[in-house]
Amino acid sequence: MNETLILIAIFVAVLIASFALINALIQRKDVQRNIDDTRRRKRSDTEIDELLGTGNERLRYYLDVVQNGHKDSLKMRLVQAGYLSRSAIAKFNLLRLAASFSVFLLAHLLLQKFAPEASRTLLLVLAAMAGGLVFILCSMVLERIGAKRMREFRKIFPDFMDLLLVCVDAGLSIDAAMDRVTREFLQLVPDFGVQLSIINLEIRAGRPLHEALNNFATRVRIDEARTLAVLFRQSEELGSSVSRTLRTFAREMRDQRLVKAEEKANALPVKMLFPMALCMFPVSILIVLVPIMMTILEIFQTMAPG
Repeated sequence: MNETLILIAIFVAVLIASFALINALIQRKDVQRNIDDTRRRKRSDTEIDELLGTGNERLRYYLDVVQNGHKDSLKMRLVQAGYLSRSAIAKFNLLRLAASFSVFLLAHLLLQKFAPEASRTLLLVLAAMAGGLVFILCSMVLERIGAKRMREFRKIFPDFMDLLLVCVDAGLSIDAAMDRVTREFLQLVPDFGVQLSIINLEIRAGRPLHEALNNFATRVRIDEARTLAVLFRQSEELGSSVSRTLRTFAREMRDQRLVKAEEKANALPVKMLFPMALCMFPVSILIVLVPIMMTILEIFQTMAPG
């Protein structure tokens, strides 16, 4: 009995010591993570101040492309996809040519291996067609990246409205609220934050807020932003409360998000019907018919003569 109590005491002591050691290590890790987050936050604040400055080359190139470039040009498509560097067009062309040439060589080698009896001209034509197809696919991939980026912006926009409303309700002016929200998005979603920083630069340059928001809606192709610009213009002309306008519009945006989510949820059973029928119906038929067929075959075998 005494030995059992000693073993239990030793077990409890080891358990308490292990728990204390693990707890100390976890607390030390949490403290180190908080220190790293603080240092990263300071670095990010410096980078944000540089980004919101007037000497930012990325924003200068972006504004130059938006103002002077054609909407279907390669520069505009690269900018819409999030590539704001001046060397982006050269890198994309180099990557596209390298991919097309690689596919051309690979297709030519494979055709020579699997179709040695074909003529050399035919092999070159087929390989060139494969390389041209890859060349076109690179442009399609770029457009899909831009479209995906715009869809992400449309999903983020209601959150932007909520943060802007919180800042305005806290007593900030609309310009200060835009600057505060821009800094938050530059840390969380840098691509969307860059678009908001352009709004801030336009406001600092003296452009009215509704015009800056209208330009923002044109850049990111979000109809809700254009509606917000109209509301701000009406609010300025009529002298109504900006916070009330934001609160009403933010509530409508949240309702629209819920409606879209419900619409997708209601459409999901219809979309799942055909794959489930295609995958489960043959298996169900086999489960039902195979035992019956086996029973019928056994009956026929017993009825056979001899």
